Amino acid sequence: MSKQSEWTRRAVLRLAWVGVIASAALTIEPLFKYLTSKEDRQKSPLVVYKKPLSENSGWQNTAAARVWVKRDSSGVMALVATCTHLGCEVNYHAEKKEWICPCHASIYDEEGKTVSGPAPKALPRVAVQSQPDGSLIINTSKIIGMDTRV
Repeated sequence: MSKQSEWTRRAVLRLAWVGVIASAALTIEPLFKYLTSKEDRQKSPLVVYKKPLSENSGWQNTAAARVWVKRDSSGVMALVATCTHLGCEVNYHAEKKEWICPCHASIYDEEGKTVSGPAPKALPRVAVQSQPDGSLIINTSKIIGMDTRV
C-alpha cells in the first residue's frame, strides 16, 4: 500500500505564512535603500550655467539634469524639471512645446504650468542671477513666481 502524505491544512498554512514573512523580510532592505537614496538629489542648490543663451532659443538643459534655462524677450528664467505629483523627472518635448512626466502622464505647457494629469501645481521656477562674465547662477532652493525674469 502507498503511504499518504501527512500534510494537514494547518501545516500548509504555516508554510504559506513562512513564505510571506520571508518575502517581506527580503524586500524591506532594498525598499529602505531606495527610499533613502540621495542618488537623484543635487549636491548643491547652486547651479552654474556658462553657455550663451540667445533670445527665443527654447529650453536648454544645464549640467544638473533637472535644471533648465530659457531666454525670451522678457529675460532669463529657470525651472526644475521635477514633477509636482511624485517627483519624477519630466521630459521636455520641443516639437509639442510641453513637458511630459513619464511616470503618471502629467502634462505641463512650455512655461511649466499644469495642463493635465495628477500634478497639483506648476513646475517650480527658481531664482537666476546673471554674472558679469555672462554666466548664470541658478539657485534651486529659492522658488520664485512664474513671471519673474532676470
